[in-house]
Amino acid sequence: MPTMQPKGRLLRWIIFWVLVAAGFFGGKWFMRFLYPLHYADTIKIEADRNGLDPMLVQAVVRVESRFNPSAKSSKGAIGLMQLMPETADWIAEKKGEPLPNTEELFKPAVNIRLGVSYLKDLLQEFDDSIPTALAAYNAGRGNVRRWLDVKVWDGKPETLNNIPFPETRSYLERIYADWDWYHKLYR
Repeated sequence: MPTMQPKGRLLRWIIFWVLVAAGFFGGKWFMRFLYPLHYADTIKIEADRNGLDPMLVQAVVRVESRFNPSAKSSKGAIGLMQLMPETADWIAEKKGEPLPNTEELFKPAVNIRLGVSYLKDLLQEFDDSIPTALAAYNAGRGNVRRWLDVKVWDGKPETLNNIPFPETRSYLERIYADWDWYHKLYR
C-alpha cells in the first residue's frame, strides 16, 4: 500500500487551510488572490488610451504570461502580452515610435503599451469584434481572416467550437472566463 509522501501531505494541508481561510474571510478575497490585478496602473492607462476595457487587458495578460514579465514562448513571443518581436516592431513603427529591442519587450510598460495597441489594431481590422480580435491575437490575423472568409467560423463567441485550432478555442475560453471573473471581482 503506497504511503503519502511528506510533500503531498504538506500540500494537502496548505490547500485545506487556504480553503478554510477563503470560506472564513469570504470567497471574494480568495478569488482576488487567484485573479490579482497586476500592473493595474499601466494597464488602465493603456486600455483607456486605446478605448479598451482594462479588465479585458488583465485577462489577456493573465492568460498570455500569468503576469510574468520575463515570459518567453517556444515560438519567440516575449513578455507580459507575449509579443513577437516582429509584431512589436510593426506596431511601434505604425505608432511612429522607435523600434524596441528584445530587452525592452521584457519591460512591462513597453510590452503593455505595444500589446494593447496591437489588440486595438486587431479590433479595428475586425470591425470591433472582440472574439475575432482575440483569435487573431493568438492564431494570427491571416488564419482568422481565412476562417471568416470560408465560413468555418462566424466570429461569434457562441460558436467557438468551430475554430479549427484547439489552442485558439481554449485561449478564447480562458480569456472570456478570466474577463468575467475580473468584472465580478473588481467592478
